[in-house]
Order: sequence, then structure tokens, then C-alpha cells
Amino acid sequence: MGHPALRLVHHQAPSQDRASGLEQLRDEELLALACDGEKTAFLILVQRYEDRAVHTARAVVGNLETAREIAQEAFLKVYAHRERFDVKRRFSSWFYRILRNLAVDRLRRQASGTPGAVAELVGDWDGLARGPAAEASVAERKAAVHRVLQDLPAKFREVLSLRDIEGLSCGEIAGRVGISAGTVRWRLHHARKLFRQHWERLLGKEEGDLEL
Repeated sequence: MGHPALRLVHHQAPSQDRASGLEQLRDEELLALACDGEKTAFLILVQRYEDRAVHTARAVVGNLETAREIAQEAFLKVYAHRERFDVKRRFSSWFYRILRNLAVDRLRRQASGTPGAVAELVGDWDGLARGPAAEASVAERKAAVHRVLQDLPAKFREVLSLRDIEGLSCGEIAGRVGISAGTVRWRLHHARKLFRQHWERLLGKEEGDLEL
């Protein structure tokens, strides 16, 4: 739980003495410190941009809950790739490009009826062609999805199933599971990454079996 972006989830404030000096720095200086391991500097960046990030993402996707998920994902991505930032550029331009790209990607998935990693990877079950062969294909795909889900840690499997299969909002999941909506969004982000990795390994294994 030491990842700085996780503190966005729990809204833990940095110490007053440390934060007071860092808050006077420019965004680019804060990110440079974050690259050197200064977690408080990154948290200040998160707090500085959080509200505007959600507002910007909501303008694209039109849903507050989804916008919060996208903002969370953007901060995680910024932190993961912080070493790639060109210090000669403005942090805000870099951050908002990442944010908007994520928002547009989510909007495209929504438009095609694929709200999350599970649906995005396995396709639209109900929209597949009808007939015995199609029904067998759907059944096989559903069985494969559930095999992959069973391989995930329980806390990730739970939120992924509730969000991407049952269609609950992060707020609804938080109430059902007994954690904060922010923690739901963080778990969902990692659950989707894990699901994708397991799914691609499963497909690779099946293709290898067919070649034998």
C-alpha cells in the first residue's frame, strides 16, 4: 500500500510541514521529486489536478463514476511512466493528453457495448449470431472467462465481476463490499490488467495445444 497514487484512494494528506514547502513548487518540479522517490510531491500533484481531471473526463464520457475511474487510471499511468516525462515540457499538457486518451478509449468501448476489460476481450455475448454453433461458442467463451476469473485474487475477482459483468457502479460495489469507492476503482484498475494478462496466456496456451 505504499504506492503514492493509492493515497488518492484513501485521501491521506501529507504532513503539514512537508507539504507546506512542496506546495510552492511548480508541477514539473514536483514530478522531478516524485521521480527521485518523493511520494509527498506526487500526492500534491494528485490533489492539485484531481478535481479538474474528473471534470475533464466527465466532459468526454458523460458519467461521473466513469470519470473518476478514468482520473484514477490517469494518475496511476502518470506515476508508472514518470521517468519518461520531458522536463522541458509542461506537466499539465502531458497529463491531460494521457487523461483524454483514456477517456476517448473508454468512450469507444462504451459505444461498442464493451464497458470493461472482460467484455472488451471476450466480445458481446448477447450480440453473437444465433444457432447451435454460435451458442456453443458463447458457452465456451463464458466458461473460459470464469476460469480466468477464478485465477484472480479474490479481492480483484470480486470487483471485476460486479463492475464488468453485473454492471454495478463503483459506488454500488463499495456499499456491497464494504470499502471506499476509491479503493474499488484502484482494485478494478489492477483487476482488469490481471484479467488481460491471464486471458492472453489462456489464448496462447489453447493455440499451442491446437498446433500439437
